[in-house]
Formats: sequence, C-alpha cells, structure tokens
Amino acid sequence: MECRKWEELGLLYSAQELDPAEKSGYEKHLEVCAECREELRSYGAEHERFFTPAILGDSPRAEVDAEILLVCSDPRPKVASVLFPSAFFRKAFVPALLFIIGFISVGYIMMNMENARQTGGKTTAAVQQQTTTAQTVAVQAVADSVKDSLGSNPDVNFARTRGNLNDKGVITVDLKK
Repeated sequence: MECRKWEELGLLYSAQELDPAEKSGYEKHLEVCAECREELRSYGAEHERFFTPAILGDSPRAEVDAEILLVCSDPRPKVASVLFPSAFFRKAFVPALLFIIGFISVGYIMMNMENARQTGGKTTAAVQQQTTTAQTVAVQAVADSVKDSLGSNPDVNFARTRGNLNDKGVITVDLKK
C-alpha cells in the first residue's frame, strides 16, 4: 500500500475519533483514493465479523463503564502515600545534603588557607631545614659508599649504614676485585 493516509487517519475515522475538519478532509480523500476506500471497507467487514455480542460476550454493566470513565477522565495524577518519602527525598533531602557538603568543603578550604597564611614564615623555614638535613645525610651516605668501594677504610661498609647484612645471611661481594 502506497497511500499513508489510512495509517494516519483511517482507523481514527472508522472509530469516529476525528474532529469535523479532519473528518471532512479524509472523506474528500476517500473520494479520490481507491486504496483507502478498500482498506476502510475491509476494516468495516472485519469489525462486523469479530466484534459481535456472541464473540465478545456480555457487555459490562453500566456501573463498570461509569467507573472506567471516571478514572480515565480524571487528569490529576494519582500519588500513592508510599511514594511520598521518595519524592520528599528527591525534592528536599538531596539538595540540602549537597548544600551541606558544599558548605563543609568551602569551610575546609578556607580554614586551610587561613592556617597557611598564619604560619607562612614558619613553614618555609621548616622546609628549608628539612631539605638541608636530607642533603647532609645523602652526602654522608655517598661518601661512605665511595670509601667502602675504594677499600680505604675496611671498618666502614654497608653493614654499618644499611644494617648488618651478614646476620641475615647476605654476603657482601666486592665486584671490583
């Protein structure tokens, strides 16, 4: 089938769901389109064959129809009382929690900035002293290792600066000899 009008409007037309302007437009289309007329005729024959009281059974009572119409026509969304806590948490608790986390984070950063400002001179002096001490220790370790590798002082070896390797079953080997 090449005509798309049946798919768009044909079923709505057969169920009388179109407004008057669309209905008259589709009826004009039916006058010129043989495919849509054939689909409408085929649908009508199928509807008469299958939608009979004998096939469908008893029709529902008027009270059931009225209740269905009442429920379906009410535009307000139905909210169960069980869903209230989740809606409350989404709308109030989560934003409040994010605000508190942000407030604590900003406070922590500001506190660290204030502490750094107050101890600014002391901190740089301590860092310079630690750097000088580390450099001295490194120079001494290099000097000890050079003396040991040259064999100038047999009393100084890695066992004194790195722990007693002989006690742990490690034998030092001098590869230069």
